[in-house]
Amino acid sequence: MGITIINRRTVLAGLAASAAPAFAGDGPLAHGVLTDNPIAKAFEKAPQSTLPDATLVGLHGDFTIADLKGRTILMPLWAEWCAPCMSEIPDFARLQKKYGNAKFMVVPVLSGSMKKFTPLDIGRVFTVLHAEALPPVMEKDVGSKLVRTMGRSGRSYSLPCNLLIAPDGTVVGREMGRITADDAADGPAPQKTKDPETITRAINGQAQSIWGKAEGEQFARALAEGFLG
Repeated sequence: MGITIINRRTVLAGLAASAAPAFAGDGPLAHGVLTDNPIAKAFEKAPQSTLPDATLVGLHGDFTIADLKGRTILMPLWAEWCAPCMSEIPDFARLQKKYGNAKFMVVPVLSGSMKKFTPLDIGRVFTVLHAEALPPVMEKDVGSKLVRTMGRSGRSYSLPCNLLIAPDGTVVGREMGRITADDAADGPAPQKTKDPETITRAINGQAQSIWGKAEGEQFARALAEGFLG
């Protein structure tokens, strides 16, 4: 597999689309301390309760879905062509840096890519987005089994697709579509993901979605404190 050269222009090219918020009523997570949390309310039942048997690869080699068992995993599925996915990555990185522990971890997985990425390439993308706190992980051989299965809606599939996985490996639910934040540190978060603004917000550590706001903090804190065990 060849090395894909990743630079600022390459990342910007993937940040040109927009996505509407997707809410699914109360959902499977809106209870207890997360009863009123809008992110918890946005989660819906996943197409299946177990992840497909996909081989993952990171900087230290291959591993399987089963290797992630033992802690709650927030697994954003993303691809370089999905602008909303990439705009959420800096917010997920801040949550991982602040709340990642023995009970909770954010593990984004590149799935359904249209380019020949390697974990090193993903690490370069995360560096541009100031998201180095996240592990660079992808489906082996640029696979798409995860997104085609877990991001399925009818006969098609879509991203963003953020999965929540319990310590026993059960998929508790999924959140589809980008939930925008009403505000950011210095003004409104972009409803449309404009290249310069998105990168600037990433560099300045500003929220780009609701995951980067108080609601995301509450959600991650609950998981880190053992909400799912």
